[in-house]
Amino acid sequence: MLVEIAIEQFALIDQVRLQFTEGMNVLTGETGAGKSIILDAVQAVLGGRTSADVVRSGEERAVIEAVFDLADAPETREVLERMGVPVAEDGLLVVRREIARKGRGAIRLNGRTVTAGMLREAAQGLVDLHGQHEHQSLLQTEKHLDLLDQYGGSLLHDAEKPLELLDRYAGLDLAEMRARLAEVVQQIHGIQAELNELLGDERDRARREDLLRFQVEELRAAQLRPGEEEELEAEHRLLANAERLKRGAGHSYALLYDGMAGQASAVDLLGQVRAELEDLLRMDPSLGEAVEMVNLALVHAQEASHLLADYRERVDLDPERLARVEARLDQLATLKRKYGDTVEEMLGYLAQVEQELSRLEHSQELIEELKARQAELGREAESLAAALSQARQAAAARLGEQVARELADLGMPAARFVVAVEGPPEPTYHHVTARGWDRVEFLFSPNPGEPVKPLAKIVSGGEMSRIMLALKAILARVDNVPSLVFDEVDTGISGRAAQAVGEKLARIAGDRQVLCVTHLPQVAAMADRHFHIEKATAEGRTTTHCRVLGDDGRAEEIARMIGGAELTQHTMAAARDLLRAAEEWKTAQRGQAASV
Repeated sequence: MLVEIAIEQFALIDQVRLQFTEGMNVLTGETGAGKSIILDAVQAVLGGRTSADVVRSGEERAVIEAVFDLADAPETREVLERMGVPVAEDGLLVVRREIARKGRGAIRLNGRTVTAGMLREAAQGLVDLHGQHEHQSLLQTEKHLDLLDQYGGSLLHDAEKPLELLDRYAGLDLAEMRARLAEVVQQIHGIQAELNELLGDERDRARREDLLRFQVEELRAAQLRPGEEEELEAEHRLLANAERLKRGAGHSYALLYDGMAGQASAVDLLGQVRAELEDLLRMDPSLGEAVEMVNLALVHAQEASHLLADYRERVDLDPERLARVEARLDQLATLKRKYGDTVEEMLGYLAQVEQELSRLEHSQELIEELKARQAELGREAESLAAALSQARQAAAARLGEQVARELADLGMPAARFVVAVEGPPEPTYHHVTARGWDRVEFLFSPNPGEPVKPLAKIVSGGEMSRIMLALKAILARVDNVPSLVFDEVDTGISGRAAQAVGEKLARIAGDRQVLCVTHLPQVAAMADRHFHIEKATAEGRTTTHCRVLGDDGRAEEIARMIGGAELTQHTMAAARDLLRAAEEWKTAQRGQAASV
């Protein structure tokens, strides 16, 4: 459960610390005082999306720190263990979220930095938050199927009355079945796309086949070889410059070895230098290093002249070979303009078009294979959809009965609630979507003798709030969420219905923590802990404050909720009557629980 939350510099809040109790925690205050800001902070510390706008004006960052007791949250402990987040021996989880006006904020779980996604995963099973406008989702028929599956999934593990599925899927829950069905439907759509392509316009397919065949033949005839283009370019450079290379090699050889125009060659000159230095060496041994270097230069000059002589003889002036190389390079350039920037890319394209051509040439066989695979997947999709539909039909009957009982507790004893599950008259896999082939809709009748109709057509605001509360009460029990948050769930409710809502919330709070923002005195009177939220302005700044009310403070606050800002003897007496009646009701409930 949520033990406490500390909020700093968040919206209108300067600094607030709230310590919650087990049972029912109620937040009241004037409209606009900041009650929903508290719940916005709770949502943020659970990983909800926030923006820099929530940082209080003039401040650099907002900080929200919440402490959760994980005694009733074993799944959360497993998630934290998987994340490497330590959990203390006392079983507490401290969540700290900093929201920066500029730059990045920070999130820590028991001191370890995590991402917002990790926070959402860790907090998923801790709190179920029902916002002011969530009841509007009941008017969206497409949401009804998901709510039914959420309920039906929990019944699979009901020890007393487990929900039966087709034998083949007895080991899967609804979420796993829907995931598998979505996978199968995606595969069917992929196969259908392939079939549409293969079964398309025959003339277009013939034209495509002719084009691919021409491309394959042209590329195969070219006999492409990896690395060939580089080799040809190197050979072309030699052939195109053969005459210049031959002439340059001959001239260099002459300079090194033969000499030119009566001048001595480099070898002759080096020989003369060596002879001169050897004569001097006898007089000065320090010239020995110079003699060695000249000897080495002479040897290298002689070797170089031999190499140049050989090279001059090897250089081949072959115009015909040059023409063939240029023709091949032109051919490759032409192919590259059509099929790829390199020989390797063209070979890759050849493999691709060969595969497509083979596919088109053997399209009939492939069509038969795809149809067989589609039929196989279709049978699995039908089986999964049938199992889902069977489970939904059974779950729908139970959910309708449970909601009707909850509504009776909420002052609507004659109300009927029906969960209609409709499928196609003759269902096949062609009707299957990722969610099956069912259409689910909630139908409602508030009064005897009136037929059930879609919620959007007949439900008032007060009725809608009570239906949502009934659904939340049911889903909360099967989900075992330790904390439930209700933000003005009593919208549009008054009188005896308000009393019934208060009692329903108190019953829910009997085995789990409830946080509730309310404007109804009947609901506030049921609180185990009552917080008063108020807004004050000082030195030009508005700030939201929060305090826990004692017995006298509760009576005054409920009296204000009954009669307005001015307290009177009558409203105070009515408030005390409400508080006394609420305490008597809770005592009676505890007695009934003890006797059971």
